[in-house]
Amino acid sequence: MLFFDEQPIAVKAYGGRRYTSCSRLVLDKQQKTRGRFYLFAVYEVGSGRVRWTFLPGKNSSYVCQFMRRVRRWYPDAEVWIVLDQDTTHPRRSKQTRQVMRQLQLHWISLPKNSPDDNPVEILFSDVKLMVLDNSDDPNPQATQRRISARFRSRNRRHARQIRIPYLNDCHKR
Repeated sequence: MLFFDEQPIAVKAYGGRRYTSCSRLVLDKQQKTRGRFYLFAVYEVGSGRVRWTFLPGKNSSYVCQFMRRVRRWYPDAEVWIVLDQDTTHPRRSKQTRQVMRQLQLHWISLPKNSPDDNPVEILFSDVKLMVLDNSDDPNPQATQRRISARFRSRNRRHARQIRIPYLNDCHKR
């Protein structure tokens, strides 16, 4: 079972939570972005691992492209993907529904207005707090490298599972 979501990432000179002794902010609030991309991620319930990729957009064709990667990552496994009710997801997008059926990927939609039920949101908040809020990256590639390094180090930890209260004993072997 995999939980899936995507997040827009804007590359700015000032991420947001820099503390300073100055009486005013170092950079303006309304600053220009240095680039934008989308972070697509899945969280494996059994192992606690994260798999991710960076794509330039969020529409149905990019979601389908990511689902093809998911199938390559798990070639012979029966895969169930839990996702929210975004317009690009299979519940609302005919194209995504067709591709997921062709790839033999099963899906479950979370109820409306329940973002806290998706553990990928915890991963995104970690990226926001530890990577983006302390950033001064010159371009999107530098930000992507920092996010990838954060996820790789997280995947190496032994205690990498996120507790999902409504899935009892999901991490027992």
